[in-house]
Amino acid sequence: MNTPFPGQPELRIGDEEREAAVAALGEHYAAGRLTKEEYDERAERAWAARTASQLMPLFADLPRPQSAARAAQPGPSRPMPRTGHPGWWAGAWMGPLLLVVIGLVVLTHLPVFLLVVVAWLCFARMGRHWGRARHDHWQGSRRHDWIR
Repeated sequence: MNTPFPGQPELRIGDEEREAAVAALGEHYAAGRLTKEEYDERAERAWAARTASQLMPLFADLPRPQSAARAAQPGPSRPMPRTGHPGWWAGAWMGPLLLVVIGLVVLTHLPVFLLVVVAWLCFARMGRHWGRARHDHWQGSRRHDWIR
């Protein structure tokens, strides 16, 4: 059992790792490296495997699949991935998106904002009018009190 930390149990694998192993065995079977019986036996052992070390013996006498070998060797058909800062254009799409979002917010909320401002102005005027009417009413009744 190969573990990165001696004395610790090996971590278990999941269905994804088992499916990848069976798919790789299928590639070897399709290439003629395995017979139907060998493929069936190894696939059954792959589905029963609980750790990665139980999968390794299934591939001990097989070469690496071509797709894995090509992925591991960068060549002219597969450029090396860039490392470091991605460049100024990496977030350039955010500017237009931000403008669209701000435009939508303004267009959807501007009528509501204008309605609130107009209502506030109207109610403020009505309040001044009502205040003056009440004030005039009380003033008027006091002015004519001495006549009675």
